[in-house]
Formats: sequence, structure tokens, C-alpha cells
Amino acid sequence: MEIIDYLRIARRRWWILVAVPVLAGLAAAALILSAPASYSSTATVSSGSLVNSDGSPFTGTQATGQFVAAFTAASQNPQTRQAVQAQTGVTPTDQADGIEVDPIGASSDLQVIFTSRDRRLSAAVAQATAREALKQMFTVRADQAVATRDRAQEAASEANAAIDALAKKYQMADAPKVYQNQLAQVASLQQQQATMRASGNAIAAAAMDAPIASAKKGLSAFLPILAEYNDLYSRQVAASSDLTQAQAEWRHALALKAAATSDTTVYLGPTTPADKQATLVATLPVIVGVGLFLAVLLILLIEVSSRLRRGRVARSSADPAEADEAAEDLRHDDTLVSPAGGSGTLNGHAPSHGDASPDPVATGSQGAGDSGLLEHAGAEAEPRAARSRV
Repeated sequence: MEIIDYLRIARRRWWILVAVPVLAGLAAAALILSAPASYSSTATVSSGSLVNSDGSPFTGTQATGQFVAAFTAASQNPQTRQAVQAQTGVTPTDQADGIEVDPIGASSDLQVIFTSRDRRLSAAVAQATAREALKQMFTVRADQAVATRDRAQEAASEANAAIDALAKKYQMADAPKVYQNQLAQVASLQQQQATMRASGNAIAAAAMDAPIASAKKGLSAFLPILAEYNDLYSRQVAASSDLTQAQAEWRHALALKAAATSDTTVYLGPTTPADKQATLVATLPVIVGVGLFLAVLLILLIEVSSRLRRGRVARSSADPAEADEAAEDLRHDDTLVSPAGGSGTLNGHAPSHGDASPDPVATGSQGAGDSGLLEHAGAEAEPRAARSRV
């Protein structure tokens, strides 16, 4: 088929192309306009103190996208939805169907929109979702910072306790200082011995050998003590550093938690009824387009069915058995009786019975007429039989 054939079909069945989209559009309009009124509430999240601030996990060039993604995930968190349900009574399924989270332009500020048929619930769910999402993001982090600080504090306390135990074990408050004092004593004795030798007092210098040896022996006894102390001291320094860092992170986390849970962070806007006309304008073109597509499919089905039906009729008319039956009926209608018979019909007319001895001229002329009629009837029957066979 060519394009002109499709255009002819569309012209012949134009009423289907018009009726189906119009009915679909009217049905959609009636459904939208007759639906119960719904209300939308918007809770705006101001993220100025939460992004790119001291200790914030959202810093750098990707901070805005990271904050938006984290907030969206937190708003869909099962714990968040369960907390909102406990406050408002709205099930998690209804929350998922009615809540939308949209960023405001290119900023990190967000809007939480909830649509419901209940004006009060619309505002309550939007505000509760925004607050609970922020709570999940920053309260949990603050709790983790507290736990980290406590572990660092415990490690530092253990290191300090080990140092104290070492001091009690060796009766040394500060082993490195005692070692340094012992080392200074050895150096002092050696210096005195050298001075005596320089002054020519060899006997006194020789007498210094015993104290120097005793001092060196005591110094060597400090080596294992000092090694144990240095190991404990390095642990103490690392634990103290971890504690300092954990305390700083804890303070930042507490500050972010206070900012996230502040009443000024989430602003609840007025509740507005849903605009049915805007919904209708956005939906109607789609419905009409679908109706037009269905109309084309309907016309296609009608045309295919019609062509199949005409094909079956054409095959039935070309059946040889039916053609022979039609030819037999035609021959039955044109039955002729032989002229020798005493009675009969000729082309459906009864023969004339006048004189027993007809006039030869008349008889001849009647025989000639009957012969012509027979030839004419045969000529008419042949084309009819041929048409029946075709």
C-alpha cells in the first residue's frame, strides 16, 4: 500500500480518529476535575551552617551535590519514615508516594514537598521529614564522635596508667630524668679524674676508678628500664594525640548537630491546594496522544478484518462445485421438449394445437421459427454457464 491508500482509509474512517482522542481527553478531564482536593506543603532546609563549615563532612567543590544526595537518602531511610509515622500517623508507603525532595537552583538548600488530601497532615509530614532527615545525618555523626572520643580517652588513660605502674615498679617518677642524672654523674666523675691526672695527682686519679665503674654499672642497669619506659611513652603520646583529635571532632559534631536541629534551619511554608488546571494541562496532551494511537490501531484492526472477510467471500464465489450447481439450475430453467412429442413446452410456452392438418406453409414457417428460438436459447445459455463456471 502507498501513502495515498492510507490517506483514503483515514478519510473514510475519520470519525474514529476524532472520536477516540476526544473521548479519552474528556474522560481524563472529568477524572482530574472530579478528584478530591489535595494540599501541598513545602519545608525549606537552609544548609548555610551545615556545608563547608568547620568539621562538616560536606566540604570542597562537590559539597553541594554530596549534601543533596545525603539528605535525599536520609529522607528515604526506614528509620526516618518510622519516626515520621510515629509523629504523624502517615505510613511509610504513603510517605514514599507523596514526598518529593528538590534542590533550590544550584545551591545546597532543599525543599521537602508533601501532598495529601489532609491539609494538617500535609504540613506535619513535610516538616517532620525534613527534621528527621537532618537528625539522621548529624545526630548519628555526633553520637559516633562521642564514641570515638570515649575510646581515645580510654586509650590515653591506659597509657598513663602503664607509665605510673612503671614508676612504682622501679621507684622512679621519671625514668629518663633519673637516667640523665646518672649519666651526668658518670661524666662528672670522669671529668674529676681527668683533672687530677692533669695536675699530677696520679694516686687520687687512680682512686676515682672505682666510683666511675660503679656509676657506669648503675647506668647500664637503666637501659632495660629506659627501653620499657620509651615504649610506654610512645603509646601515651599517640593516645594523647588521638584524644585531642577526637575531642576536636566531637566539638564540631556537637556544633553541627545543634545547627541541624535548630528551629531556624527548617522553614515551613504555607499549605496550598493543588492546581487541577495545571495538572490537566500537563496531562491532557499525553492522554490525547494515547487516544490517537489507539484510534490508529482500531482502524488497522477494522481494515484487516474487512480485507479477510472479502477474501473469504471471493474464494467462496470461485468454488467449482457451486459454479456447476448454478449451471445445472440454468439448464433446468431452459428445458426444451422434442417437436415430435404430443405435448410439452417450448421456451416456457405451450405449443398451439389448432388444425390437425396445418397448412404446410404455416407449418414450415413455424418450424423455422422454432428452430430460431432454439438457437437463440442455446446462445443465451452458453454465456450464462460460462459465467457460472468463472
